[in-house]
Amino acid sequence: MYELVSPVNSAGILKYLGLIMIGIGAVMAVPLVVALFFSEWFIAGTYGVIATLIITLGTLISRLLPEYELQWKDAMVIAAIIFPLSSFLSAIPFSLSTGMPFLDAFFEAASGLTTTGLSVAPADVGPVFLFARSWLQWIGGIGIVLIVISVLVPPGVSAFRLFLVNIGDQKLRPSVVGTATLLGKIYCAITLAAFLLLLLGGMPVFDAVCHALCTVSTGGFSTRFESIAAFPGYFIPFVVTVACVMGSVNFAIFPRLLHNPRELFSSVQFLWFLGIAAVGTLLITAVLSGTVPVAEALSLAAFQAFSALTSAGFATVDVNTFPPAAKAVLTVLMWIGGSVGSTAGGMKILRLIIILKVIHIVFIRFFLPKEALTPLRVRDSTVESDDLQTLIAFVALYMAFTVGSAFVFMLYGFPLGDALFEVSSAIGTVGLSCGITSAALPGVLKGVLILDMLLGRIEIIPVCILLFPRTWVKG
Repeated sequence: MYELVSPVNSAGILKYLGLIMIGIGAVMAVPLVVALFFSEWFIAGTYGVIATLIITLGTLISRLLPEYELQWKDAMVIAAIIFPLSSFLSAIPFSLSTGMPFLDAFFEAASGLTTTGLSVAPADVGPVFLFARSWLQWIGGIGIVLIVISVLVPPGVSAFRLFLVNIGDQKLRPSVVGTATLLGKIYCAITLAAFLLLLLGGMPVFDAVCHALCTVSTGGFSTRFESIAAFPGYFIPFVVTVACVMGSVNFAIFPRLLHNPRELFSSVQFLWFLGIAAVGTLLITAVLSGTVPVAEALSLAAFQAFSALTSAGFATVDVNTFPPAAKAVLTVLMWIGGSVGSTAGGMKILRLIIILKVIHIVFIRFFLPKEALTPLRVRDSTVESDDLQTLIAFVALYMAFTVGSAFVFMLYGFPLGDALFEVSSAIGTVGLSCGITSAALPGVLKGVLILDMLLGRIEIIPVCILLFPRTWVKG
């Protein structure tokens, strides 16, 4: 408890944020190259100047400040700052290169880095912006911290704490750097496979690149206004669905699959994922079957259900045309999300499993002696009381922010169902929209969605720690 009593080390946090800024500046080099490829000289110059300034400032900050070993609370604060800071810096070239208002550019950058996919951009933004937005989703999925740990942060306690807070407990190699490198290789391999399969399905090269970046990251940005509906046939939607599912699976499973592919079906999260997706598909099919043929209803329902549950946000139909009951099913699926240890958003399937087991234990306790021990277990792992308390706090905060955000939308005249759908999409980092999100949306509501997207990606508790007065001032 002693560590929690003392405030964070501001200089130490700033030093590591300097390293993060170097990573952000380096990330901007890729859109710069794409701008040169398309002969967009002004856009290339914009990215070049801004990237140089960010890298220079980050280098100065990281070198001038003394060495510091991060504590857990420091790492939590950095986790809360990374995505707002990255979104703000990424919004600068967005705004300058497209002429969008800065709030809209910030919205796009936050939607990209949080892997959400909601958009307020105009239709004529050009290929460089479309690629840069998809690139941000790919980077947001893998995490800028993973890049920084792999390249800039020396191995040690600080790297371990940054990794654990931002990526999670996925030690696939003896060292954190080795684990980060392996996760990066897995991520790149899935992306490449998705790109090649999309090309095989007849998708143009540029579209295939952008969609491959956004599928593995479960991002949802598309180069086409109609999203996946712009591409005919069933093969491309199938490839997109499979890639999104792979992005929503715990990445720790993939190394084991090389030795035994059946390992995938030994994952309790994946089995629950399939079951929830099947139930969601059947419910939406039942709702839609009254208006379209059953085969078409099943196809539409399956794609949208998987898109919502993986938090990808791609669409083969305008979900605003769905009946309220179908939207309600999608809303619940967006709340659940994918697996812990994946790029997916939502509350995560493992948390749902634990909550259901807690409910089961509550009922079982009525039939047992008071002195009987009833440990909370998921397969071979015991859930400790501290972890359970954190989980309950997260779920309570998640639903509180969802309801509160929906209430703000209702104050502006939107019906409850649509308001819940839109904010659930934002805080679940999904990107499906029932037609509310657009450039014409009032600035306050854009701000609410930006906050929801950031909260959903950061997972709320680090933000609360960031804003907690004791974090900065000794009580």
